[in-house]
Amino acid sequence: MKEILQSVVKSFFDEKVSFTGVGWADVVLTSNFSSVGHIENTVEYYVEYFSGINLSFVIFENTKPIAVFPLFVYENDQGWIISSNGQSLIEPLHTSSSGNKKKNRIEITLKKVIFALVNKLQVTTIRVSSLTPNSLSSWYLLWVSDASKVSVTHHLLVDLLSSLKDIKLKFRKSFKPLVSKSEREWNISVNENVTGKVFEEFRLLHLEVSGRQTRSLDSWLIQQKQVEFNEAFLVEIRDADMKMVGAGLFTYTKDIGQYSVGVYKRELFDKPLGHGVQAKAIEHLKSKGCKWYEIGQKQCVLDEIMPTEKELSISHFKKGFASDIFPYTHLTILTNA
Repeated sequence: MKEILQSVVKSFFDEKVSFTGVGWADVVLTSNFSSVGHIENTVEYYVEYFSGINLSFVIFENTKPIAVFPLFVYENDQGWIISSNGQSLIEPLHTSSSGNKKKNRIEITLKKVIFALVNKLQVTTIRVSSLTPNSLSSWYLLWVSDASKVSVTHHLLVDLLSSLKDIKLKFRKSFKPLVSKSEREWNISVNENVTGKVFEEFRLLHLEVSGRQTRSLDSWLIQQKQVEFNEAFLVEIRDADMKMVGAGLFTYTKDIGQYSVGVYKRELFDKPLGHGVQAKAIEHLKSKGCKWYEIGQKQCVLDEIMPTEKELSISHFKKGFASDIFPYTHLTILTNA
């Protein structure tokens, strides 16, 4: 099946396309703005999580990589789904040297690729999202006229171009003493050289707190690989005996960081563990030169999928660190396949 679908993709390009990932990192590094969803290993994580078929590819021109497109398909109870992250199609990533004419040509071709895959797999619905803070991508605007529905989600971000002092001034008032208390009472550190032993400690703590295995071991190993590839880091919080009582995994590009996984011992939920982890991550992402830190989605009762009380509570906690709230827009396209 994978080879058949790859041949569908290839048939639309005069330029060379590669499914091996060669040149991917070059495009990410030379783009104007790369999201976490544009990292090759992030796509690999989603493919593993959804048990999908990875069709992501790099587009070349005169032997030089000029664009990447995160793309995979998977099957659920409703049939086949085409996406970049398990939910929607995000914009392709172009090198900064590509002009608008070239970008538009590539995106129009990609749209044809998507419809060819729709017909091949009999996909009934596709979803296109614009995930760039404070702007709508040309990719999103290309699909607007095809949409039957538009929806919005709200996302919590920290402006890392502000001074650290100004960033902390925007923390929720009640959080400021809790951050200080967390830093006094616990050993909080950034780990960019996570050993297999430490990452396993993190995974097992998540298993202990969750009470069940929420996803495959391979998906955890991909996230460990992201740390090894300098695409993620772990913020650890340990007690006086240096036992891990909480941790957060943060993924990042040159432009933006994202809170990926967090876990904290249940018996310490009344302690400000997460406060110290978030503050430390913000400091570290700023030191990395990232422009934004996306903490997560601001859950609202008007969301398409009604959030649980737990999700609303977590969202309220995250909002206490945010400097900005941006709307991300999503288009639903009925294909009539």
